[in-house]
Amino acid sequence: MFRAMAGVAAVLAGLVICAPVGRAEPAPTLPVFTPYPSNWQPDYSQFPYNLWQMRVTPQQITAQRESCQWINAQYDQLMSQVYGFQHFLAEQGDYWTRPGVSEAGDTVAANLDQSAAFLDPRAHTLFIVNYPDQSEYSPLFHGDSIYRLWYQFTQISDKIKQRLPSGVINANIATANVYGSVIRNSGVCRGA
Repeated sequence: MFRAMAGVAAVLAGLVICAPVGRAEPAPTLPVFTPYPSNWQPDYSQFPYNLWQMRVTPQQITAQRESCQWINAQYDQLMSQVYGFQHFLAEQGDYWTRPGVSEAGDTVAANLDQSAAFLDPRAHTLFIVNYPDQSEYSPLFHGDSIYRLWYQFTQISDKIKQRLPSGVINANIATANVYGSVIRNSGVCRGA
């Protein structure tokens, strides 16, 4: 009996957490994130980053540490809002004129913009384009993933502002999830 009640409680808790943005209450505005000093250091154990260690600047270390701090603090909440809004929009038949849809989209887009604005200078510090061949890389492990995550946030926000259907926004959301998951699962941000 207790296990059955615990199972029902877990399902109900999942419904509350996964409730679409805008149905019961709008997504909260994310607080402005402020980075802080820490003893975090980049992971140089992976090839070729162990060879590129001498190319890493103090600015790149700071950029990755601060990006990782943001990821640890706000990534999950932001992506939960993005997924919640996408599902809510789909449930509304992709009609932006239905009650609560535009308002919820505007809040999520504002949170994406705020997050992208924080990551923008850091992502560009981490991502290097070599000339004349235009090859791209980051001398820090998953620095390129942080850049690509930032880019996907800008694309999701842009598509929300254009009032596009949930299916059109999906590709960017899925791609952001891939880069966010890769960063989180690699452990590169642990201890930032």
